[in-house]
Amino acid sequence: MDHAISIHRSEIWATRRARIEALKVRYVPTPDNQQQLGDGDLNKIMDRELYEATKEGDVEKFIDALEKVSKLRKLALWQIFGQVTPSGNSLLHVAASSGNDEVMELILIDFPDLVTWKNASMDTPLHLAVQDRRFNATEKLLRLGTASEIIYWENNDSKSPLYLAAETGRLEILQLLLKAPAQDEAYAVKIKGISPVLAQIDVEKIYILEEIVDRLPKLLHVRGEDGGTPLHSAASVGNARAVKVLLRRCPYLALQTDKSGSYPIHIACEGSSFGTFVTLLNYTWPDLAEIKNGKGQNILHVAAEAGNNNVVRHILKECGEHTNLEKLVNSKDVKGNTPLHLASMHTHWEVLSTLTSHERIKLDLLNNDKSNALDVAMEPQSFSSQDPAVRVRKILKKAAIRQSKDRDVRSPREQSSGASNRPCADWIKDEINTQLLVATLVASVTFTAGFTLPGGYNASSDRHPGMATMLHKGVFQVFVICDALAMYNSILAVVVLLGGRVSYVRIAERAYSVAGALLLCAFISMAVAFLGAIIVAVSEQTWLMALILCIAVLYIGSLLGYFSPLVGLAASCNFKMDMESRN
Repeated sequence: MDHAISIHRSEIWATRRARIEALKVRYVPTPDNQQQLGDGDLNKIMDRELYEATKEGDVEKFIDALEKVSKLRKLALWQIFGQVTPSGNSLLHVAASSGNDEVMELILIDFPDLVTWKNASMDTPLHLAVQDRRFNATEKLLRLGTASEIIYWENNDSKSPLYLAAETGRLEILQLLLKAPAQDEAYAVKIKGISPVLAQIDVEKIYILEEIVDRLPKLLHVRGEDGGTPLHSAASVGNARAVKVLLRRCPYLALQTDKSGSYPIHIACEGSSFGTFVTLLNYTWPDLAEIKNGKGQNILHVAAEAGNNNVVRHILKECGEHTNLEKLVNSKDVKGNTPLHLASMHTHWEVLSTLTSHERIKLDLLNNDKSNALDVAMEPQSFSSQDPAVRVRKILKKAAIRQSKDRDVRSPREQSSGASNRPCADWIKDEINTQLLVATLVASVTFTAGFTLPGGYNASSDRHPGMATMLHKGVFQVFVICDALAMYNSILAVVVLLGGRVSYVRIAERAYSVAGALLLCAFISMAVAFLGAIIVAVSEQTWLMALILCIAVLYIGSLLGYFSPLVGLAASCNFKMDMESRN
């Protein structure tokens, strides 16, 4: 039975080949008509029926379409196979992408050079077959094509078929493509575009990465445009599993630098993957103080500048066995900045808290500009963020760091008042303006509420005309007191904020903090006053009054719980600043 089927298939194949051979002798080019179809030639665009037959994969329909196009357009077979889609795909591109193996084989037998054709995206048919995970199509293109090095060619995205095979994660297709490079000593030079190793750096299919580095170990040393190795790339995306695979294959990658002089562990210090950092730490040079990048920065510099507090804490706690910690924490880069300078410069207050609490750090070291960490924090460019910038200066002052004498250029009057001659950043001016608007609004609302009392006023015919009708009720009295407190606190906040609209940083910050406390009191008073007014209005409905009371307690409690610590911190820091200015 199988023998009969085989004979039948052979007969079908022979019939198809005969039809193709007949097409070959049609419209044979003459000396006057042997040019390729030009881009502007309408015959260059692929016939729609031929495209659909190729995509469908029906060989009989495909040959029928070839015969029809040849007859209607009077084109030779080689000219028909020169047709492309609007995106530049040839018939082989279409067949490879669709996975139509029989159509592909029919094309490749007579036109094997089509395997090198590129579309508008510079993709060869092999690119499309691999990208669309067509194993059989990939195998036929490699076996029947005329160019064995197409596996190295890159498209417009700098991706070779090898890279795409690794990216798609189909192990069998990757193994198929890896056979040729594994037997070619020059594969590391021939591969164009992005290294296939990088295709699985930022995903979880580690077995693909292992397959590549086992078959093509030279790719571990192929560097990118930035001069980084695959280990640099794995560290940058924070893939700890990929880092382990690469280091097991070649531990010395941990001691390679990129064009900026950064080791992989420097890159890991900038990222968010703590596991990647710890893994690289075990393979890096024992004395971490010697591992510096092109800026003269050690790993603590880089972690502090990036605000990576987990890494900073680990270095200070765990890395003292082989490293001189005092040298590490107080080391200066080429600009003279210590890790403390960099954390202050970039307003990383958590890192600053960790560094200033370490017993071996020297707080008053100066950089090349004769600035200590507090001087840097007082620079306008350090005010790029809002709350962190305030916290940074408070942390440094709490650590008893003073501005260096060379940097304190205030007048005696400014020194006595505690004002700094540093110009305010735009953000604090905006915050003061916002608070001023809110305080003015609260004052307006509470002022209006004082003349629209709940219950109204006695009529002129009453015993006490013009007085509040609810005057002797306790809840109403609470309303009046709280409304007055809210109004006067908001007015005082307006006055403080108007005084803070100056060009001095310390005055502006102090006004910002004090006004915040006053506004908090105003908000709470206003909330209590509103509660009193509502209770007066619904006192006859016990359940409704109880519900309103519960809602108010939850709201006011949340308000106090959220803002009170911030107000307390601001008050204590302002008191400390006052004491320092007096001393």
